[in-house]
Amino acid sequence: MTIMFSKVLTNTDVQKRLAVPNNSLKHFELENGNCSKSVEVKDEKGSTWTFRCYVRSDGAYKKPVLSSGWRQFVVNKGVHRGDLITFCKDVEAEATYKIIVQRKIKLLGKEFWYSPEPEQPTDATAQVIQAPADATGEVIQA
Repeated sequence: MTIMFSKVLTNTDVQKRLAVPNNSLKHFELENGNCSKSVEVKDEKGSTWTFRCYVRSDGAYKKPVLSSGWRQFVVNKGVHRGDLITFCKDVEAEATYKIIVQRKIKLLGKEFWYSPEPEQPTDATAQVIQAPADATGEVIQA
């Protein structure tokens, strides 16, 4: 897995489109002459999102952005300004793209990045958090 880029999101990134660092454009493999391409990206849960990678057709600075599909991802995933996104490319898995979203929290005076999406409880976790029950399944009142 190759990290293409990481970025702390700005208001524009969250409200309109994601500005992609120019040096990461090579990873999107736009064909000569094309100024856009659909890119399928998997999130941490394995869901697939389709973004449109677009670059200016004129000028020396291409200014790549992810447009169509990006806002839907932001809204559905609850992405905020200040969140950190990391784009990766798995060159061994037929150029599969992956996106990781992290949010900064302060804990005991130190800053940490964490995934803002709660994990679904496993069966073992669900059993631990259930209220105690008797043999008939009735909850025991303390």
